[in-house]
Amino acid sequence: MAHTEEKLLDYLKRVTADLRQTERRLQDVESAGHEPIAVIGMACRLPGGVRSPEEFWELISTGGDAVAPLPGNRNWDLDALYDPDPESTGTSYVREGGFVYDAGEFDPTFFGIGPSEALAMAPQQRLALETAWEAIERAGIDPLSLRASATSTFIGCDGLDYALGASEVPEGTAGYFTIGNSGSVTSGRVAYTLGLEGPAVTVDTACSSSLVSLHLAAQALRTHECALALAGGTYVMSSPAPLIGFSELRGLAPDGRCKPFSAGSDGMGMAEGTGVVLLERLSDARRNGHKVLAVIRGSAVNQDGASNGLTAPNGPSQERVIRAALANARLTAEDIDAVEAHGTGTTLGDPIEAGALIAAYGLERPEDRPLWVGAVKSNIGHTQIAAGVAGVIKMVMALQNDLLPAILHVDAPSPHVEWAGSGLRLLTEPVKWPRGERPRRAGVSSFGFSGTNAHLLLEEAPGEGAAEVEAAGVVSSVADGAVVPWVVCGRTSEALRAQAGRLGALVAGGVEASPGEVGWSLVTTRSVFEHRAVVVGRGREELVAGVAALARGEVSADVVAGAATSAGAGPVLVFPGQGSQWAGMGAQLLEESPVFEARIGECERALSEYVDWSLTEVLRGDGGELSRVEVVQPVLWAVMVSLAAVWADQGIVPAAVIGHSQGEMAAACVAGALSLEDAARIVAVRSDALRQLQGHGDMASVGTSAERVVELIGDRAGVCVAAVNGPSSTVISGSPEDVAAVVADAEAAGLRARVIDVGYASHNPQIDALHDLLTDRLADIRPTPTDIAFYSTVTAERLDDTTALDTAYWITNLRQPVRFADTVEALLADGYRLFIEASPHPVLNLGIQETIEQADASATVVPTLRRDHGDTAQLTRAAAQAFVAGADIDWRRWFPTDPAPRTIDLPTYAFQHQHYWLEHSTRAGKTLAAEHSVAEAQWWQAVDELDLDLLAETLRSQEGSDEAVRAMEPALPVLQGWRRRHREQATIDSWRYRVTWKHLPDTADPRLDGEWLLFVPDGHAEHPAVRAAVDALTEHGAASVRLHPVEAGRVRREELAAVDTSGLAGIVNLLPLDETPHPEHAAVPAGLAATTALVQALGDTGTTVPLHTVTQGAVSTGATDPLTHPLQAHVWGLGRVAALEHPRMWGGLVDLPARVDRHTLAGLAAALLPQDEDQIAVRATGTHTRRLVHAPATASGSGVGWQPRGTTLITGGTGGIGAVLARWLAREGAPHLLLTSRRGPDAPGAQELAAELRGLGTAVTLTACDVSDPRQLRDLLDGTPPEHPLTAVIHAAGMTDLTSIADLTTARLDDVLGSKSDAARNLHELTRDMDLTAFVMFSSGAGVWGSGQQGAYGAANHFLDALADHRRSQGLPATSIAWGPWAEAGMSADPESLSYFKRFGLLPIGPDLCVKALHQAVGAGDATLTVANFDWATFTPTFTAQRPSPFLDDLPENRRETEQGGSAAETGAFREELAKTPGAQRHGFLVQHVRTHAAATLGRTVEDIPAAKPFQELGFDSLTAVQLRNQLNATTGLALPPTVIFDHPTSESLASHLRAQLGGDGEPTGEAGVLAALDKWDAAYGTAGVNEAARRRIVARLHVLVSKWSPAQNGPEGGESGHADLEAASADDIFDLISNEFGKS
Repeated sequence: MAHTEEKLLDYLKRVTADLRQTERRLQDVESAGHEPIAVIGMACRLPGGVRSPEEFWELISTGGDAVAPLPGNRNWDLDALYDPDPESTGTSYVREGGFVYDAGEFDPTFFGIGPSEALAMAPQQRLALETAWEAIERAGIDPLSLRASATSTFIGCDGLDYALGASEVPEGTAGYFTIGNSGSVTSGRVAYTLGLEGPAVTVDTACSSSLVSLHLAAQALRTHECALALAGGTYVMSSPAPLIGFSELRGLAPDGRCKPFSAGSDGMGMAEGTGVVLLERLSDARRNGHKVLAVIRGSAVNQDGASNGLTAPNGPSQERVIRAALANARLTAEDIDAVEAHGTGTTLGDPIEAGALIAAYGLERPEDRPLWVGAVKSNIGHTQIAAGVAGVIKMVMALQNDLLPAILHVDAPSPHVEWAGSGLRLLTEPVKWPRGERPRRAGVSSFGFSGTNAHLLLEEAPGEGAAEVEAAGVVSSVADGAVVPWVVCGRTSEALRAQAGRLGALVAGGVEASPGEVGWSLVTTRSVFEHRAVVVGRGREELVAGVAALARGEVSADVVAGAATSAGAGPVLVFPGQGSQWAGMGAQLLEESPVFEARIGECERALSEYVDWSLTEVLRGDGGELSRVEVVQPVLWAVMVSLAAVWADQGIVPAAVIGHSQGEMAAACVAGALSLEDAARIVAVRSDALRQLQGHGDMASVGTSAERVVELIGDRAGVCVAAVNGPSSTVISGSPEDVAAVVADAEAAGLRARVIDVGYASHNPQIDALHDLLTDRLADIRPTPTDIAFYSTVTAERLDDTTALDTAYWITNLRQPVRFADTVEALLADGYRLFIEASPHPVLNLGIQETIEQADASATVVPTLRRDHGDTAQLTRAAAQAFVAGADIDWRRWFPTDPAPRTIDLPTYAFQHQHYWLEHSTRAGKTLAAEHSVAEAQWWQAVDELDLDLLAETLRSQEGSDEAVRAMEPALPVLQGWRRRHREQATIDSWRYRVTWKHLPDTADPRLDGEWLLFVPDGHAEHPAVRAAVDALTEHGAASVRLHPVEAGRVRREELAAVDTSGLAGIVNLLPLDETPHPEHAAVPAGLAATTALVQALGDTGTTVPLHTVTQGAVSTGATDPLTHPLQAHVWGLGRVAALEHPRMWGGLVDLPARVDRHTLAGLAAALLPQDEDQIAVRATGTHTRRLVHAPATASGSGVGWQPRGTTLITGGTGGIGAVLARWLAREGAPHLLLTSRRGPDAPGAQELAAELRGLGTAVTLTACDVSDPRQLRDLLDGTPPEHPLTAVIHAAGMTDLTSIADLTTARLDDVLGSKSDAARNLHELTRDMDLTAFVMFSSGAGVWGSGQQGAYGAANHFLDALADHRRSQGLPATSIAWGPWAEAGMSADPESLSYFKRFGLLPIGPDLCVKALHQAVGAGDATLTVANFDWATFTPTFTAQRPSPFLDDLPENRRETEQGGSAAETGAFREELAKTPGAQRHGFLVQHVRTHAAATLGRTVEDIPAAKPFQELGFDSLTAVQLRNQLNATTGLALPPTVIFDHPTSESLASHLRAQLGGDGEPTGEAGVLAALDKWDAAYGTAGVNEAARRRIVARLHVLVSKWSPAQNGPEGGESGHADLEAASADDIFDLISNEFGKS
């Protein structure tokens, strides 16, 4: 019985244990399905210029609104796109949204993608790549370490519209288009590029895509399909199709803003963005030491199913997905504090979502714990695919910062939601969200219009456990004063410097991290690339200074930088013989390097059996013992072996070793072929034996080849070659007398030679005397095989079997010559490319380098220690040199603390962006310039002349009988009319231009320097634009910024000239910000007057410090960028003239946006850099630069769209242009014309004009009125007859002015502005409430491109263009046309003026066609237009003679070949004449030549051109300067620059310059000479007959030449001196240069 009970008890115990084990397994399985998922990294690109989660938090936590104008850099026709009428099709009634303006910027080089493929790739794929990389970096993981790992990729992405509308595939990109524009490839491209091998899935469920991606990623992690997961979404509106589509659906808010849950909700705001997070199982994240930002507790996805409509939201489904997520997280509704709602701001969707939130979360919640509801769409708009991940990033940042940000745009809660008692509360204000006793949690919703819903639950990161807390309390860092490396890498040299700049900004910004923590984080969390740098220092100051130098591209002793190449077959450790010793070598390392100390200890013990001295005492001693051969050789061996151990500890295990003489013992030991004990024995025994030979021999080094040394030795039998270290480094040994004789002979031959202080003759027959002794004492050496290649300098080849390193070998090693150079050649031939000399001082580097060069190989030689530099700092520099050469260094060894230093957040990679965006083809307008056949020309001649006979002759041979031709007679007048209209329109189109703004690529981290002076109006020190200028300068490198306040309305040029501007890097003029009227001249803004005085003052002082003028809101870059401050625009007109009159001093114009942010500061800093661009607008959309482009009328715009009615007011109505306009309006049926001028009816011809107009059926009123006087104008307008109310204004009044800025007075400014800009402003103010159909202003090209001596006129006219843009932004009609010179009317219609303009390339335009162009512009609604007839071949070189003008660069006429020199006959005659002239008379000949052509250019005699008188004083301007330059180019054959007349301002100095360029014999030198010589060389030597190897060598030498001539190489030793030498070189010198460099003659 007892036995049975015992068996039963055992059975029950076993069953119970099994049940418990099964229960645990079930719990494990169930827990695994619900394991929390850690968010460990995040990255994003979002509206508002957001490029990081921190910038995102700054935006939303401060209530920022990122909605801004539509992008201007995507080839959208913004004017045609916008139509405020929602009924309009094919347009958008919205012109703002949330945009990632730099979505076209990409760094393809970083990802190994070619430019063609980058252009073909949709921006979503590019953004996904960059943000995926950053998310991994921000998690503290080296992205390259994940290659071949089980990391998954879940990316939301839609069907891409990037290629929509691209009718032509750019050449070379067709093969990339399909893949590059496939949404499905987005996740695969990320996985492929990063080498990730977990699941890669692209998700498209519309607006819920990115949240569904996170859900799928969490599931994949829980099921162990992957160890890490990238998840997120990306969306870019590459085309306006989404805007058009949602406009037609009436789904958009007219102002482009989402107003979630607001009574004012009126639709969603379209937006775009990208967000990616890196996820990991929480348990893994904590085990791997990854920082946990937040935890995903649970998530769920469902579908609306058969609801009210495919895209209609379904409340019950939303409620169900929330409850499913709570269940998945094992949480209840009460556990959730807040919800980041989908919240699009639609009147349908928001109430439905609120209802679902109330049902799932709100019911029965405690009154004091409402569910807080937020929606980031109120800040950035609806980012579509990326909306869910944007919400997740927001809530993670909220958890990190203990704050729930407010919803924007909630004027009042939506009345369609029953808020009372709902348990919900809108975040109309920010709410603190501190940590408490229970974890904080938030839900995130995302509902796709596909019907797919997702909800995710976030929880704050768990607190640290007891062990973690204890460990965190231990501050572990590198000891003070220890050497710390900061390792920085980039794909390119520019990226390397930019990365250093980012690191420098971090450490200079007061980051709470020690140098060791920064260094540790760099080597453990950042990838290694080709371009590498190591900053070495013992403290923060040294390291920060080194990083700053690296960022600036400066040389620093603390920085080792370079571009890594392949280390080939692996590193080679090189061990020299005797000679590298120095007193104190290794002593510091004994104190600082535990590895070195330990290995030295082992060596000391190995040597102790054979020596009677202490190794460590010798190392720490005064060096006296090192004079003994039996001491120095073992000591050197021990130091080299120990240095090799240090290299091994740093990751450098040699692939091969090579030793020189006794160095082979260290090489064999390090390779493992000899034990430490055997190696110690050999070196001790051999060195002791050498004492027997002391006094009987010497050794000497001779700086020449072995062959030459043999010649020097001659028949001296006692001397032989002991070692060949390199092509010009040979060692001899022998008797002291013979060695001294050879040294004397070498010195007599001019060779370097010196006796080596050893006192014996190694590698010489004298060694034979030691043979038996060494054989006996080294008899039982036991070498072993090794995997490390051992290259013998005895045999000059690799030893296949290192067991051959026996006793006999070591005797031979001492007896035979050292074939070091031959052995290095063998290593090179076998592919080794990195040589590290492991010695106390480099003694073989030179020989190795010479051998490398002789072998025409590319390899690197690295020393270890240097004489008197034997500390860890030198070791670190050596490691850095090996690293930048391509070696794999384990930098973690520099941080030997336990625990390891803290990992800090570092800047992400500094991508080097370029703009990649498809150009969508536009309508190509046809012009009369198209070529026609002779038959076509004859046909149209017959039509024009209504000549049937000619028509019959043209058609007879092809088209049949005369009767058929006669039948066409009725159609000829119709064809003739069509032909005339076509020609007229083509002519008008060729005159039409418009100003546009071109997006500039962002400048990565613009760096300024030096001292800057800011001229600021009194009382404006805190003006946003002033603060922006100060911040931009100080944050981007300016050494100091000084403000100089100016009383703008009263300052005089003399006061400003007295301001010290010496030594400045730049001047910023902010005076235009003062828009108040000048106290004495009301038409002139005070800021304009002060700017004029400032330009005058700086001109008076002759400064060349660049003057940058800054405005705010003075220009409009497009329809969505309102021009808010037209008064400031005056200085833009003045500034363009200043650029012509003061080209060396003028820096440019910069306009700032109304809202200044950090991106504005970077843009402003970039605008202040030296550059050609001088008309820049900085906007939230990026930086834009002003351009002139063709603007042919559209098909619809070429017709008549406006007709006069009521009263039309014409200012200047009795003048020449006014009369032309009046007649046109009368012919168009204008009921009443109100013509006004200063003299009115008393103006000459006024009464006759009125009579003529009345004869055309138009009522006319002539009135004298000064339109610049508001009272007179008001009286004039009040007198308008009620039966003909004012419906149109044409402002054609004005006065011309030819006054240089230097001579311009404020009174003169007042006169010019009063009749033009002040009058226009009065017209604007007094008619803005009238129902006008047209408001036309006559502007001038002087305000568009600038014209010398027209500063006042340019300012006045540019204001008109600005006023037109300003009126348009306010919904008022406006058209401002900047005219070229009119042929028969106007202020410049006289023959003298027209001839003057023609010389500059501006041809007159006929009044009849001008009127038609005006009619079209008003009818088409053009706000601004330029109408002018340019001869670009003349205008552009003249206009750009003194400074470039990018404003004209985008015109196809200006993309021409470089101007060629003169004809061969002209040049030949000049050269022949010059060659006949004796050398002493050539300068005079050239002076006369210059004077002759200068006189011809000005239409004077040679006597009128004194040789020493400046050209400008003779009357030369930019036009005549270019003409003289062209003539000189034609005769001399040179390619003189357009500025040569200004650079060499007299005939005397210009002749000297010509002589220097032509050379003594008339052959060109300098640039012309080099190019001519290269052409001659190219003609003389072709590739035929040159084999491939020879061509490679020639190409290599050409690369050397290219490197020498590269502007980047110009420096103190290279560029400038080389350039100077070239300038002075003759033709023969240049041919010698080419022959020497290329090895040909």
